[in-house]
Amino acid sequence: MKIAFINTSINGGGAERATVNLANGLCKLDDMEIFLFTGHKKEKEYKIDSKIKRYCILQENLLKDIKSLRKALHENRIDIAVGMGIYANFCVCMSNFGLKTKMVISERNSPLHDHLSKKSKLLRFLVYRNADAYVFQTQEAKKFYSKSIQKRGCVIHNPIRSDLPIKTDINRKEIVAVGRLMPQKNYEMLLHAIKKVHDRHSEFTLRIFGEGRSRNNLERLVSKIGIKDIVKFEGFTLDVHDQIKDSAIYVLSSDFEGMPNSLMEAMSMGFPVISTDCPCGGPAELIQNGKNGILVPVGDSDKMAMEINRLIEEPGECLKLGKNAMKIGQTHSQDVIVQQWLKFLCG
Repeated sequence: MKIAFINTSINGGGAERATVNLANGLCKLDDMEIFLFTGHKKEKEYKIDSKIKRYCILQENLLKDIKSLRKALHENRIDIAVGMGIYANFCVCMSNFGLKTKMVISERNSPLHDHLSKKSKLLRFLVYRNADAYVFQTQEAKKFYSKSIQKRGCVIHNPIRSDLPIKTDINRKEIVAVGRLMPQKNYEMLLHAIKKVHDRHSEFTLRIFGEGRSRNNLERLVSKIGIKDIVKFEGFTLDVHDQIKDSAIYVLSSDFEGMPNSLMEAMSMGFPVISTDCPCGGPAELIQNGKNGILVPVGDSDKMAMEINRLIEEPGECLKLGKNAMKIGQTHSQDVIVQQWLKFLCG
């Protein structure tokens, strides 16, 4: 069977990481030929298996990309094409004419809160119905769409790699966050929370891994509120898990998410995690509050600071949360999630 994943890139984001993890998992199976159709190659890309056939055909010009994708699907006799992300989904849906390929799209963010233009929202409404099947990351995301689309869809969480390092017991006095520096991540709220933590535990620092357009604003904010010396913006790095494994607490401050890879990976590493209970419900489907992590209200810096302080002061609670969180590495392993995808795609 030939399966092609379509994404504009394979660097720097959760949808890109999920794409690579799925492709790498599927290519290990017998009688499976995996293709990857992307834009041009970039620096610091996630590593793909040598068995995967990659073609850099997308130019982010919708009409040209539809034409290129149709040609690639036809010439390579692709059985199933899977769009990963809004633009890839547009390309897949608008290529679904006259081809024998089964067209599948996958929602990778909160469809209600994603910052799409009016044009993109209209296009989504018009063309998504053309797909043959749909994969959603959460139940809430699935319910956003029409009954007709829901009937042809299913919810599958993201896979977690099996080679991630385990959190050590060194517990450096630092809190970590991983994700693009974008308004969606609401790092402003986290920085205000860290200011309150610093007032009580001045020895703790914050490291943020990721890059994005909000960086300058965030750097100005840390100076303004007087925490420049305890906050470090680390940028994007492919070895982020090795970088954070000695840290104490992982936090996620987003206003909305799909199914956050970085949160899942931190849990599987054994971190005590604190996350906003954000739409479209990803953290709430992963975290049993108080058992394997902590959920706090969206935008609530006071609650975030209170929970961070509590974990700093209660090391036994950290151990309990981290131990329980690690179980996600089994329930959401690459092998388990790949089998769920395979059952849905071929069913």
